[in-house]
Amino acid sequence: MTTPAELTENRAQYWKDGYTVLRGLYTDEEVEGFRKECDRLWNLDGLDDDLNLRTEFRRGPDGEYAFDRLDPVLDISPTLNEAATRPALLGALATVLGGSAAILKCKLIRKEPGVNGYAAHQDFLYWKWLETHPDLLCTVVLNLYPSDEESGGIGFYRGNHQKLLPGPPENPEGDFDPTRLDPSTIEVPALGAGDVLVFHSLAPHFSGPNHSDRPRTVLLPSYCVTDETGLYQRYYKREIVRRCKEMVGFERYFAHNDSL
Repeated sequence: MTTPAELTENRAQYWKDGYTVLRGLYTDEEVEGFRKECDRLWNLDGLDDDLNLRTEFRRGPDGEYAFDRLDPVLDISPTLNEAATRPALLGALATVLGGSAAILKCKLIRKEPGVNGYAAHQDFLYWKWLETHPDLLCTVVLNLYPSDEESGGIGFYRGNHQKLLPGPPENPEGDFDPTRLDPSTIEVPALGAGDVLVFHSLAPHFSGPNHSDRPRTVLLPSYCVTDETGLYQRYYKREIVRRCKEMVGFERYFAHNDSL
């Protein structure tokens, strides 16, 4: 288990670099159980439906679309719900963040070999509507398999989490231009199975393509230090409406229609 001294170090690193890694919160047996649960979820009927609001597709190595996430996931998986609300995890987050944290959202991502990563961004850009201070928001990455740069692990521009960075001139309200940050600050933490990566809502981060021979599978819950109840329900009520209005994640559906 993580000791108080280790948590003190985690807290210092988090506020200095924008992220930290918690270890020892889950046993090997528990992680194996999470893996089996993910395999079960990945084989549920209907997940590959173009209009399933819970799923999203990414470009694979052959140019075809690959199913890569379930979002939300906690309502269909008591096992992963327990993982995301584990008292030991919530206690560690309270120490790192400086207050009791409630779950905001949670998704399961499985990046198959050859599938592309995500461009550099800051999560808070998409959470401004919460009208919450960015210091109160964080994302957690529970690794179910070892993760590193080769497998498309998350990379950070270390120490650049003090403010929301502006977008490029043609889209100042969009994601920031990574060429404006010092590339020497980039770090991609190497993580073991069961390790928990915690990062600030303003931490600039990205991920590359998975060049390994195994899927990169992670549970990504996000949290907010708040006394407010029903935050998770509030988030997804808004998110589902947004997806319906913008048809977000339905690129494959449109591409199929265009080919007819």
